[in-house]
Amino acid sequence: MKKLLRLFAMLFHIALFAAIALFILYSRFQPVSYTPASYAESNATLDNPFCGFLHLYGFLLSEEDPESMTMRCRQYINTNSRQLMLAEVNLKNYADADLSETALQQLDNILSEINASRKQVILRFLYDWDDKALETEPKEISRIVSHMDQVAAIVNQYADSILLIQSTFTGNCGEMTQTRFGSHEHNRYLMTHLAEVTDPSIFLAVRTPSHLRGITESKSPITAETAFNGSLASRLGLFNDGMLGSVYDLGTYDDTSFADSTSPEEKGTREEEIAFQEYLCQYVPNGGEVVIDNPYNDFENAIVDLRRMHVSYLNYDHQTEVMEKWEASTYEGDDCFQGMNGLDYIEAHLGYRYVIADSVFTYDAMKSDDASFSITIENTGFAPSYRDFDGMITLRDTATDILISIPVEMDVRTIQAESKTSFAFSLAVRALPEGTYEISFGLTDPYTGCSIQFANDTADENGLVPLGTLTVLPTSECAAWDDFLKALFTYFGA
Repeated sequence: MKKLLRLFAMLFHIALFAAIALFILYSRFQPVSYTPASYAESNATLDNPFCGFLHLYGFLLSEEDPESMTMRCRQYINTNSRQLMLAEVNLKNYADADLSETALQQLDNILSEINASRKQVILRFLYDWDDKALETEPKEISRIVSHMDQVAAIVNQYADSILLIQSTFTGNCGEMTQTRFGSHEHNRYLMTHLAEVTDPSIFLAVRTPSHLRGITESKSPITAETAFNGSLASRLGLFNDGMLGSVYDLGTYDDTSFADSTSPEEKGTREEEIAFQEYLCQYVPNGGEVVIDNPYNDFENAIVDLRRMHVSYLNYDHQTEVMEKWEASTYEGDDCFQGMNGLDYIEAHLGYRYVIADSVFTYDAMKSDDASFSITIENTGFAPSYRDFDGMITLRDTATDILISIPVEMDVRTIQAESKTSFAFSLAVRALPEGTYEISFGLTDPYTGCSIQFANDTADENGLVPLGTLTVLPTSECAAWDDFLKALFTYFGA
């Protein structure tokens, strides 16, 4: 009889411990389900910062009342619906002198107005608008260096609004040609100094790949490992004001190969130079003007080269004949842009164009309190973004409309053109009250404060893209488990 009682007691304790183990497992278990949204690209033209078509505005610094410059800049801004603008600042009145306090105040007023409007600007400082640089630019290179020092003190205050500075201040129309300071030694000296005195977040740009290689003294473009580190090489991009103008892009390329040349500054053929840009401009901006109606800027040919060169911006006003030709063309692809006119197609693809392509939710309640959540972003634009944006996941409780916003760490500059990149985050599921949540994702530009528009056909007016629906069920459906646990503790405490 005693053996039977001992066996019964042992079995009871085994059952008791099993019940406790089951309860512990049950308390860890949390039923969660996730249903992804549908993801498809629309053909909408997006209005995002630091890319797209732009207008060019000229400012001649002088002894004129600085407020008149303020009013002129304000008028330009008020009549310009585009986010990005190109401001050419002409310094020819001071070719033989330092910039006056009045001239510097004019520059400050220009950049202040642009900054206040949350526009973005590309700057080009020059001494000529009339192909007479040899007559209007300083006679001594030291004067240009002095002007760089002076303008940099103001420019750096508005670094957030400045995408890049074009040129070394020299040449006809600031294009680094027809100047007494056009050697590679001069270009290297001037651009190195400009990089030293300007904020590292501001990109710089030169007219041709040959200029760039002569300055960096390297035939190899930067790599992902050296990109965005603030060095001159990591900041130096291109502006091509002869883009698609001929087989040579009006002197940008040559008819001989540089493949076997030992000199970095030698020009290569069109194919070689475009291949160079295809790699380089994954990390630094490229843009300019299309010129001269010819087969190289026929729509079908143009989109191939614009895509390979990773073009972020183009001057909308130059050249009208080419713009009209693109508008009269039709995109014949088999995607959502089929039937769109060529001008709208190109505008939709200048720079970055983000589409949420996928999301994946993984949760093992027995191993962790957090779920693994990843989103895949596709960039269907011609170029990446060269500025980083702030990411945010938003959960909306469908029953209460309460929003939970979760900042996420990511670097969108890694999303290359015509590629997909996945970003993984942790989501504290166990901290969420039971309910159904609609999950969305958005990006915000820290400078403008504006939401980055996605090309998904489900994106809302605030830039948020629905990712999917998360349902969190209660961990226990029966209060008796609590009573049972109390009874167990009472028993063992007796």
